[in-house]
Amino acid sequence: MPKTSSCSDRIHRAKIILLAALLGSLLFTTNAWSAPAEQLVGFYAREGNNASPAATSRNNIYIKFYPDRWVGMLFIPYPYAAEVPASAVSGVFESARQQTDSAALMRNKFGLLDEAATIQIERYGYLQDRIVFECGGMSPCTIKLYDGYLELIKPGVINEHIVKYDHVVTP
Repeated sequence: MPKTSSCSDRIHRAKIILLAALLGSLLFTTNAWSAPAEQLVGFYAREGNNASPAATSRNNIYIKFYPDRWVGMLFIPYPYAAEVPASAVSGVFESARQQTDSAALMRNKFGLLDEAATIQIERYGYLQDRIVFECGGMSPCTIKLYDGYLELIKPGVINEHIVKYDHVVTP
């Protein structure tokens, strides 16, 4: 005799599907929440670029928000990164985005740098008051936006790592 699912099994599956749909709508709603236009202009530079955090990680790190819910993280090798002007960082972000219309991990000089840099471009969504995106770890990173800066929150084994990035507006 074939096994039939009980009514409670079907209700349980329906609850899971409803919960998944609700979470999906929260993460990927574009009209209800969106980054203000002024936060899409320019890019964000990690606090500690050109200092001991950059020497430790061997990179200056930058974040850029693109229209249509894309985010890029750029890693320029340190100490070379200390001599790269903000206009070149902006140019690298634009050049990389023109080279792909999907998520990507690229390493290149982008026609602007003397040393190869790495950029990761990913889709982002919203969860409550935070931006959520994949940043190469086991769990997604979140970003909390403030006036003139953002905080990148990376999950850790014991604690979250919160890194401040200052907003850099380029002409």
